Amino acid sequence: MRNKILTALVLLLAAAGGLFGAWRTEVAACLGSAEYREAGDYLLSQYQSLEAGDRPEACALLAFIFNKQGEANSERRWLLEYFETQAGANTDFSFLDIAVEGEVTAFLNGWRMKYPRLSGVYLVTHKGENFLSAPADLVIGLEAPVEILYKFSDEKGPRQGGLLHRGLNLIALEAEGLFDASGTHVLTLDFKSGDIRLRKELALEVRLSAEPASAGRPRPMDLEYSLKMFVGGNQVASSRKTGRDKNPLDLDIPPANLRANPMFKPPHSNDPFDPDNRGVSILDAINVAYGLLKDLFKNKQEPYQSSIEKQTSVTYTYFQGSPGGSGENQVSAVIMLRARPARML
Repeated sequence: MRNKILTALVLLLAAAGGLFGAWRTEVAACLGSAEYREAGDYLLSQYQSLEAGDRPEACALLAFIFNKQGEANSERRWLLEYFETQAGANTDFSFLDIAVEGEVTAFLNGWRMKYPRLSGVYLVTHKGENFLSAPADLVIGLEAPVEILYKFSDEKGPRQGGLLHRGLNLIALEAEGLFDASGTHVLTLDFKSGDIRLRKELALEVRLSAEPASAGRPRPMDLEYSLKMFVGGNQVASSRKTGRDKNPLDLDIPPANLRANPMFKPPHSNDPFDPDNRGVSILDAINVAYGLLKDLFKNKQEPYQSSIEKQTSVTYTYFQGSPGGSGENQVSAVIMLRARPARML
């Protein structure tokens, strides 16, 4: 009886596996005989009912099929679905005939190398950064897997453009007006690669809260330095540093052992120690100096740690005069950056 139950379970799992992969079998048969329209019509009818794990292969195959039929608009629509909605997920086309699998893989890899897209959007800050007042600018980090021509605009219009390089790119955004009131500001990125043009919107949400500053509460810093970098007249990066007191160098020189060192024996005295004779052993001082020099030239290189942080939410705390000039408020500003799905232009 137990063997019969196990056999029934195996048959049920096999049947479920067959149903799960039915669309692959159908599409593989159509593509193997170059029936592209039939394959496309079938996939379009099945796409909404596919499991989430099947959709990356399905939309990549639809882009390939429409490319084969010379339908550029539909090809771009499914490329957008693959790279944006499915985030360019890994694909497995091993269910196709070998020749077809190689053709589909080459098609998709070609687009992987040039499709304009971002792999990350961040607010970039320096570790331990503090502010006396509202930040004068924000730094937005755009992480790109490929080189992209872009144009960046805010609510006032175009701000800058050029080429995004592979990796992390920094864009400085003037914060004038951003910290006046809570609200959401829309930033726009236009991308171009070949005949593909995309627009991606970034939602920058600002939430402000304030409370009276505690009386006599010390400021978080006394000095503030600002460093800005310009390329071709455009500001591309900004950084603020705070002044801090540095502790003086403290040398730990041990006291001389006067009883054990005959060099400090007072003249014409049989007592090896004279409490009125104070000094430091020259040998001990030399040992300390040698230790300092040895430590100075010693290789202290530590593993590299980046001084910046990539975040989608940042909280700034600073001081601001209260309305009417009656006192001072401590303001907490929470900034959140969210990327909206791209759309074709």
